[in-house]
Amino acid sequence: MRLWKASSLPSRLHNKIGEQMTDGAADWLVTTGRGHRPTLRWSFSVDAPLTDLRMSRETGEVLAADQSGGLYLLDRRGQVQALTRTRHSVQKLAWSDTGTVGAAVLDDHLVGWFDRRLQFQWTRDLPDEILSIAVDPYGTHVAVGQADGVNVIYSQSNKKVCRFETARPLRHLQFLANSMELLVASEYGFTGRYTLAGAPVWTSKLWSTVGDVAATGDGKSMFLAGFAQGIQAFDGKTGNTRGTFVCDGTVGLVTCGFAKCKIVAYTLERTLFSVDDAGNPEWNVTAPEDILRIILSPLADFMICGFSSGRIMRFDLNS
Repeated sequence: MRLWKASSLPSRLHNKIGEQMTDGAADWLVTTGRGHRPTLRWSFSVDAPLTDLRMSRETGEVLAADQSGGLYLLDRRGQVQALTRTRHSVQKLAWSDTGTVGAAVLDDHLVGWFDRRLQFQWTRDLPDEILSIAVDPYGTHVAVGQADGVNVIYSQSNKKVCRFETARPLRHLQFLANSMELLVASEYGFTGRYTLAGAPVWTSKLWSTVGDVAATGDGKSMFLAGFAQGIQAFDGKTGNTRGTFVCDGTVGLVTCGFAKCKIVAYTLERTLFSVDDAGNPEWNVTAPEDILRIILSPLADFMICGFSSGRIMRFDLNS
């Protein structure tokens, strides 16, 4: 089944995109908030409202999807490297740290595996709605969480590696960089760590709703966006809680660097802010529109921000 239609970019479109990226500054970075605020490096807009956004930690490339079925690969300068138009609704994305392969959730129940040219290599139809998806850093496996609580891991060659069930459906999956293990969390009441064979390393009950999950590369530190409960910190190796960063507003998104040196979060009241690993505030700004995804670079020197409208921005973080 043909799922995609590859599109080449004429030179005039490249030039137009370049103009869009260098036009104007984000005034709201200057006129709102406090602290040593980020500076805008580039900006790019996809053709329709954004559905998901991911970044390769090794290459700095950005993978984006929009409601029109478009898949976009941008380099570190915000230039389009590949563009594909699918015939499906692309809801969720996963991208390897090496920037070589990725996976997508299509039409709620279909998993698609694609290469760095955004060409699909295989698809698999699953029996229930897919809530979450993750690709390991080296691009060898994809993990999928379904609405019935059944979770499956497949190899890059589309072979089932394992199947395991959790007490609650998993909304959040993240492979660790230093071990082939998964950090997981449900929307409410459950978080844990699992091996590639589907065996639990630890599990823990949660007493808050989770909007987002971030973890350092080694998995030693795990952060949950707990809405009214602030940013909840856990020891990713044991599952023990390390406390809560109390924040003004309702925290819906969170991201951190490869090492625990900086945490950036976003509230439903549109406040984008940063704290250090002790929870001390560094800066905050008020975003002009809703943000769908925030991604901090491994060294925490820049951040990718995806707005629901389709605008993608890279901000350099000043030390």
